[in-house]
Amino acid sequence: MNKWDESAKEFWEKNGYILFEDVLTKTECIYIRKIVVQLAEWERRNNNAHIYDNNPSYLKNNNTSDGNLQRVWNIINKHSIFREIIQLPTILDAMEDIFMRDTFHNKYILSSFQANIVGPGGVEQKLHVDTPIPEPFPPWIMKATTVWLLDDFEENNGATLYLPGSHKFGKKPTKNDQSRDDLVQLNAKKGSVAIHHGYLWHKSGTNNTDNSRIALLGAFAASYTRDISNEENYGAIVDDDVVAESSKDLNTLIGIGHGVMRGATQVPPQWDE
Repeated sequence: MNKWDESAKEFWEKNGYILFEDVLTKTECIYIRKIVVQLAEWERRNNNAHIYDNNPSYLKNNNTSDGNLQRVWNIINKHSIFREIIQLPTILDAMEDIFMRDTFHNKYILSSFQANIVGPGGVEQKLHVDTPIPEPFPPWIMKATTVWLLDDFEENNGATLYLPGSHKFGKKPTKNDQSRDDLVQLNAKKGSVAIHHGYLWHKSGTNNTDNSRIALLGAFAASYTRDISNEENYGAIVDDDVVAESSKDLNTLIGIGHGVMRGATQVPPQWDE
């Protein structure tokens, strides 16, 4: 599929995910991938990289102190290409319908946009959902994640695995669910974009190749989640001197520092445009 239509909507509602092909050209994928790699290396050199897994086997075999799973946060701020693609009609048309409700407010917001690098030997994730809320889940959607493939997703490089229909379960996977053998692997070409429901059970597999598998992860959330938790946007309206003088507890209460991931505020390199 390459656009949001009734057929795409029907597949989404049944399975909890959808794949759009050829959203990006191969040339665009090469260009964006090069930028992501440069950003990742830049943040490592500045000792500000978000390394979220340290696989002992990988570290030993590659004589390195760096983990082989890395995220580059706040890419909106780090290159204009990310600001451009997140607004593509293919994506926004889908989000408009996915988050459809009778309201005068914006229906959805961008929750995060990041690059995800699964290096050689990157181990599989646990089966999980992307919406961190208590069970049972409500019947309405709160979050949807876009997965932008900058490399081909294949079995041997740990392509994402989905459990179709699990977005309707209303709960998170348990320890016993981790061994399920009925997952469907997202085998797709670079340039594709997958969108999955925030309640859908999924995980990435193990990268058994000698090359990194790189994707962008753009998470969207229903705008009412922000209206509930952030009715007053204290990060924008509280003066800097008040924040400086406030206790840690008060700043935590008003969300100062929330969402600032390692590397998010790292100044990017100077780009040759």
